[in-house]
Amino acid sequence: MENYERQLLSINPIELPKPESSLPYQQLLTLTSIESSNEYEKEVIKLAQQIPFNISKWPSFGSYSEDWFNVEVSVFKNQLQYCERGSFDIRENCQNQIVLFYQILDAVMPRLTSSAIETSNKLDRIKDQRLLIWLRMSSKIYLMYKVNEFFGKSMLTKNTIWMCQELVRMGVFKSTIDAFNSEKHIIKGLSICGTPIETAKKLYNEIKNA
Repeated sequence: MENYERQLLSINPIELPKPESSLPYQQLLTLTSIESSNEYEKEVIKLAQQIPFNISKWPSFGSYSEDWFNVEVSVFKNQLQYCERGSFDIRENCQNQIVLFYQILDAVMPRLTSSAIETSNKLDRIKDQRLLIWLRMSSKIYLMYKVNEFFGKSMLTKNTIWMCQELVRMGVFKSTIDAFNSEKHIIKGLSICGTPIETAKKLYNEIKNA
C-alpha cells in the first residue's frame, strides 16, 4: 500500500467545539424492556430527538427494505440486518437493546463532521480514498461522543485500532503496538475531523492508560 503518511500529517482541519454528551446513558435503559421491533422503533426515534445531528435515513424496523438495514427486536433477538436480494444478512447480533442502538447509529449516522467535509472537498475521490476513510473513522468518534461518553468510548476504541492497523499497512510501523505508541500519529487521526487537539490528547491518554 502506498505510504501517504506525509499527506495525513499535513491535514489541518477547521477546529470544532468540544463534543458534549446529549443523551445520558441512563435514558437508554428505557430500551432494555422492549421486546418488539415496532415499540423499539418508537423509543429509538424519541431518544434520537436529543441527538445534535440528523439521521437522513433510519433502518426499517421489522420489515424488509432492499439494499438497506432492518432492525429485529424480540424476546430472543436484537439484530441489525442488511437486506439484499430478497434475504437478510445479519450484520450485528447484539447482546442487548442498548448495544443495538449503538450499532444502528454506527450504520446510519452522518459519515463526516462539517469540518471533515471541508477537508474532504480538497481531496481526490480516487487517489485519496484511504484519507477519506481516516476522515470517516475520526468523524464517527467525534459524533458518538456527541451522543454520550459510553458510545464515544466504544467508537474510540474500535476506530483507534483501525488507525493503528492502517499505519502498519502503510508501512509506517512494524506493529500495531508501535503505531499506538506514536502519539503524533494517533492524535492526528483523532483530530482530523475537527476534534480540538486538547480533546484528542485527552482521549488518547484515556485509552493509553486504561
